[in-house]
Amino acid sequence: MTILAKDVPFYQISQVSKLLGITSDRLRTYEEEGLVRPFRAKHTKDGKRLFTLEEVEWLEILRELIKMGVTIPMIRILIYSDLKIKRENLKDKDKQIIKLLARMYSHPVYKKLFDCFDLNCNNYFLHY
Repeated sequence: MTILAKDVPFYQISQVSKLLGITSDRLRTYEEEGLVRPFRAKHTKDGKRLFTLEEVEWLEILRELIKMGVTIPMIRILIYSDLKIKRENLKDKDKQIIKLLARMYSHPVYKKLFDCFDLNCNNYFLHY
């Protein structure tokens, strides 16, 4: 049995949708918003999206943030900015969000998105 590395594009959008319990349209929205950049298979007519295990884990973090009330635009701002958060007088929910943000900032997909931002990649966020 072959074990795939976490950064190998493998999961189709329908598989990721089922794994995360969200719609394929929602995943496409995340891509349009610049929150994830799945591999686009060039050998297929429609450029099928393939996600890595790292991206699936990344999307789990995003899903948890959204469940806690963090909006997609706020997540995008947090990804592409260098905000310093003061930890005094934080509520429990704030602490949970900060823990998820720490996971997000340390995740390999964050680095890929940030590298793309630095290189002027063609994604939604950069059009503004």
